[in-house]
Amino acid sequence: MPNQQTGKENFLRLEITKEGNNFRLQLFFATDERGIVYRVTTVLYANEWNILGANIRSLENGRIEDEFLIHNSNRNVLDENELLKLQTEMQQLFRDEVSIASYMIKKGKKANLEKGNPNAKITFETVTNQDSTKLRILTKDRSGLLCDIARMLYLECIDILSVEANTRGSEVDDIFEIKSESGHSLDEGMQQRLVRNLKSIL
Repeated sequence: MPNQQTGKENFLRLEITKEGNNFRLQLFFATDERGIVYRVTTVLYANEWNILGANIRSLENGRIEDEFLIHNSNRNVLDENELLKLQTEMQQLFRDEVSIASYMIKKGKKANLEKGNPNAKITFETVTNQDSTKLRILTKDRSGLLCDIARMLYLECIDILSVEANTRGSEVDDIFEIKSESGHSLDEGMQQRLVRNLKSIL
């Protein structure tokens, strides 16, 4: 079910398919842009869409393709009206028409006040041929988790190249391919800092 967006040279296009009680949402971005994962997951979280799985990757032509398997907490249907609302709110964030902080307040969402999960398993693997780092997070699932992780990486000026997110029961297994702001893999100091910061929000 395609839905073509107008404005910003068709920067973003959304498509949906129904899969049982869930929906598969595909987003196609004409160009890469910092904070894509953070902005998209913020809008989904703010509208009560739980992310059951995600696959986010950069294409060879410089375009970005995101795919989310989502389910609504209130059992809402992802129809044309709901899709248009998601599209409009995403576009507002990408155009900087409203700040993410203001948007979250307007949607009645507060920052996660939980103490985090000190038992979360966080590991790193350097991808030598790509000069990037794979970050793997195994932890308990909760609402807004992927959004909070994306925000943490965004604030640390870390670029997300790809994401594979999987939910198995109450556990999540998320793998991020990331680079530092300078375009390189993460050094040991940055890895240690990320572990501390991530465990405080997971």
